[in-house]
Amino acid sequence: MFDDLLTLFEKGGWGFSEYLKNPRALSCRSDDGSLRLLLVRSSDVIAYVEYGGADMGIVGRDQIEEQNREMIEPLDLNVGFCRLVVARPGGPAREDPGRRTLRIATKYPRLAEMHFLARGIPVSILKLYGSLELAPQTGLADQIVDLVATGRTLRENDLEIVEEILPSTARLIVNRASWSLKNRAVMDLLDRLRPHIPPKPVISG
Repeated sequence: MFDDLLTLFEKGGWGFSEYLKNPRALSCRSDDGSLRLLLVRSSDVIAYVEYGGADMGIVGRDQIEEQNREMIEPLDLNVGFCRLVVARPGGPAREDPGRRTLRIATKYPRLAEMHFLARGIPVSILKLYGSLELAPQTGLADQIVDLVATGRTLRENDLEIVEEILPSTARLIVNRASWSLKNRAVMDLLDRLRPHIPPKPVISG
């Protein structure tokens, strides 16, 4: 997603040659000096914006929904398309899930629990931070809830998608104080990006 975002900003008139020279840097300025780019974990973007560490941020819808934050979200950038899905080991059906509590491994405990509760399925949520595909293989979990783009990693680990919870793309979010106090600069950035946002992805069943 980051390369797509750099391309989008370049089309809007901002180059980041400083970053290209040192991709391991945690921050850099645009070539014209008007923007400072911070590189943080996707799960931390909302905190940086909400508490004023940054005026704006770019984060996936999955994080906005998981963290349950009401954000000023003026633009869907239509990049980084992926899906939050439920996946389980392929092959013949296993034990009827109605007979016991399912254990679900995920990085998205809130969304996973809401999804299964809405269907009346009792679950035990196990939060993991990586290699979710190993959880069913080792008996640690029955199913996983994870973010996928192509689904290739799931297939390589003999997992199949059962259902989709939500689609996700990159969203531009704005700090509430910055929206008021720096509105002209914020609107200028939005106006420069809008013409270059790619069309919405076509989703096929």
